Amino acid sequence: MRREILEEIFKTRTPVIGVTHLLPLPGSPKYDGMPVRDVAANAVEETKVMVDNGVNAIIFENFHDMPFLKEVGPETTAAMTFIGQTLKEKFSIPLGICLLQADGIGAIAIAKAIELTCIRAPYYTETYVVDTGLIDSIAGKLQRYKTFLKCNAYVLADVHIKHAFPLLQRPIEQSAEDTLGRGLADAIIVTGLKTGGETDLEDIKRVRNALPDAPLIVGSGVSVENVQQYLPYVDGIIISTGFRKNKALDEKVDPMLVSQFMRIVANYRKSLPK
Repeated sequence: MRREILEEIFKTRTPVIGVTHLLPLPGSPKYDGMPVRDVAANAVEETKVMVDNGVNAIIFENFHDMPFLKEVGPETTAAMTFIGQTLKEKFSIPLGICLLQADGIGAIAIAKAIELTCIRAPYYTETYVVDTGLIDSIAGKLQRYKTFLKCNAYVLADVHIKHAFPLLQRPIEQSAEDTLGRGLADAIIVTGLKTGGETDLEDIKRVRNALPDAPLIVGSGVSVENVQQYLPYVDGIIISTGFRKNKALDEKVDPMLVSQFMRIVANYRKSLPK
């Protein structure tokens, strides 16, 4: 485990990874018939606001496809691949994918096809109780599939992920250790209890104290108001809700909030030892 790996992947210290929420995709209950090219155009618009205001990387996800499936259908895979390729052609920063709810295998396939930098695997090790039932670990299958495809995408894996409860109630730092050591994830993500929910700083501290060399990302509820409390402990930030007015999911990304957030992070980077 090396904390520096995130700097190497994203070409900056304490990278900020914005999340692009895709409109409903074909086959999902909220899909209204919009052509996939128009969904892609909306994703480009949202991504551009973040990139133009300094965000270091982007993860795109099928956020509005609820209620989610554990594994998506071919129509979702096709749409996500098209949208991902569209984003790659428009932007030069690192690009990743999160295939909700738990399809890390599909994410690896897409990452291989269009050469994405990383995937986010929300349910990676352990068994979780979620709104769709039980979700089991995919780490062994994912890593074998990744090797089979010779896919170079990095795996950013959540521990004690939001909207879920681990069936085995053990300390988060133990889960994090296994996610890295036994699951072979490249970095771990710690979140709050729900989308936009503030991540418990004590959870971050416990993981950092137990695993001082672990690549650690704070993954939910970060904003201009609270980011400074996380910065001394983490190696990266994933953010979406904090870039929207009133942290409302139905609001568009606010360029002023993105710019203000990135200034805070930039000032923090200047304070780090060379």
